[in-house]
Amino acid sequence: MDLLRHWKLLERPFEATWDTRFFFAGPDHEEALSRLLYLVGETTMNIGLLTGEIGSGKTLTRAVFAGRIDPAAFHVITIENSGFSLEELLGSILRRLDPQIHLNGEGKLARCESFERLVRKVAGGGRHLVLLMDEAQDMKPETLHELRWLTNCNGGGSSFLTLVLIGQPELRKMVVSDAAINQRVSLRFHLKPLRADDMENYLRHRLHAAGHATGNVFTPTAAEALFKSTQGIPREVNRLAKLALEHAWVNDAVNVDAADIASVVTDLQRHQALPA
Repeated sequence: MDLLRHWKLLERPFEATWDTRFFFAGPDHEEALSRLLYLVGETTMNIGLLTGEIGSGKTLTRAVFAGRIDPAAFHVITIENSGFSLEELLGSILRRLDPQIHLNGEGKLARCESFERLVRKVAGGGRHLVLLMDEAQDMKPETLHELRWLTNCNGGGSSFLTLVLIGQPELRKMVVSDAAINQRVSLRFHLKPLRADDMENYLRHRLHAAGHATGNVFTPTAAEALFKSTQGIPREVNRLAKLALEHAWVNDAVNVDAADIASVVTDLQRHQALPA
């Protein structure tokens, strides 16, 4: 019997994917979504900032956020990796706004002018542009500083776009150190890890989304051990939970318990201690 049949699953529940079905709406992540939706709904707040530790669920939160925005009222463009020059980022954005555009030889000024023209076209069609820029901590300070030019697209008292910067905690310091950008940030939110009392519900939710009838596979003591080993970082929880699920399956267990978590953690620590 394979792992899925053993656990009565339709698919693996702890894979590193951005499948929004697996999004767990814990208090912190749900608040992040509410604030971001408020940000874009106002349409006049220029820039929002979403930060979190590595593996805290920023990208999945971003994907859920993009899916909740009304496509009739908003045009959403997501930049997965923002560690490029403004000229390069503009090239990607412009091609998404107009797939037929020709950018050969266009410099930064020409691309900014093309951007404003296309943003006004989007606004003329009754939609507000939302730019989601992930991994924004990888931007050079010069690029971050130049982003303020994009927020100057407005007319008749209305702003034509909202920019959301998403990244690791150091992004907050980068923004604060640039007064021109910092003054344009109207909303800031930092994602915290899962809480200890979220853990059982988180595991149950992922398993249920993967096809389990109840999601009750991990014992309460296993959930507690997972939290202690991961401090609630979702990516780490998923990594250990996946391995523990496999460990318990190999041993033909009916549940995943704290002993399975301990075995996986011990094995990982042993291999991490090996010389490189």
